[in-house]
Amino acid sequence: MKLGTLLLANNLILAPMLQVSTGPYRRFCRTFSKIGMVSVPMLYTKRLEKNPDTVLMDLHKIEDEKPISVQLIGSDLNALKSSIDFLESYKFDVLDINAGCPSKRAIKAQEGGYLLRDLSKLKSLINVGVKYSSRPVSLKIRIGFNSSKEIEKIVSIINNSGLEFLTVHGRTVRDRYNDSTLNLDAIKKIKSLLKIPVVGNGSIFNPKTAREFLEFTNVDALMIGRGSMGYPEIFNQIDQYLIDGIESIIENNTRKMKEYIGLYERCITDYLDNNFEIPYSFEKYKFMELRRNLIWLSKNIQGSTDLRIKISKTKNLEELDQIINYLN
Repeated sequence: MKLGTLLLANNLILAPMLQVSTGPYRRFCRTFSKIGMVSVPMLYTKRLEKNPDTVLMDLHKIEDEKPISVQLIGSDLNALKSSIDFLESYKFDVLDINAGCPSKRAIKAQEGGYLLRDLSKLKSLINVGVKYSSRPVSLKIRIGFNSSKEIEKIVSIINNSGLEFLTVHGRTVRDRYNDSTLNLDAIKKIKSLLKIPVVGNGSIFNPKTAREFLEFTNVDALMIGRGSMGYPEIFNQIDQYLIDGIESIIENNTRKMKEYIGLYERCITDYLDNNFEIPYSFEKYKFMELRRNLIWLSKNIQGSTDLRIKISKTKNLEELDQIINYLN
């Protein structure tokens, strides 16, 4: 499919999630299915401006993962320009500007979702991104800060911006991730008013919710974040369901969990190599990646609560391996 000038294998996108959509995780999810585009975890422009070495891990080997998006969050115009300059040496496909993050840190720093309260600053950031980036620029927002009453004003800025496409999460910033507050009507309205493609995001946890989202809002593509955590095959499930209407059932169990984590280990090895320096040991990196994903992969299996507690208490790779080896 085409998303602006981008040619994607399908209309599914992996969201840029901090401490989730890492290099190994992106490879892990793509093992099971084509994914239209993946995303690097959100990067802070101030960090890129002042200490770019701290983000090298996030950008490692991104040239091997096309199509891939790099998302930036920040409110300082000079820091954004400096970040764009730094990123020019990397091969990626889309520069995405975050104007939707609802975290307390983002709101306090007047960035991310806060920008929906300061539309003049948002407009200035978009202008800098479009002017200085050699890649297509996209924007990720929510439907508003406290409500969706400002949709027309936001759309007016976007329609005259030069952005390639918009990703919109169907909640306000104030709603954070409350599943009951998903507002598909607001996304449908944004889609009807915009002149550029729209990617929908929010509470897409299975093939049926994906199709309902697409059919109701008429968005061009879907971005999946939390729905992939513990369910790396969700992209394949959705893609097949949208193509032939058949919903494959994937049940988590300890055997599958063990298979998944073995595959994830190989993805970590593929991502790292002896020539790349990380700020800590390979063993520690492997431990953190495996522990985090084991917790997600334990969803809905028998005894999952006790298992997650055991996993979360592990302090090193040896302790984690003991748990993995005892999985049936």
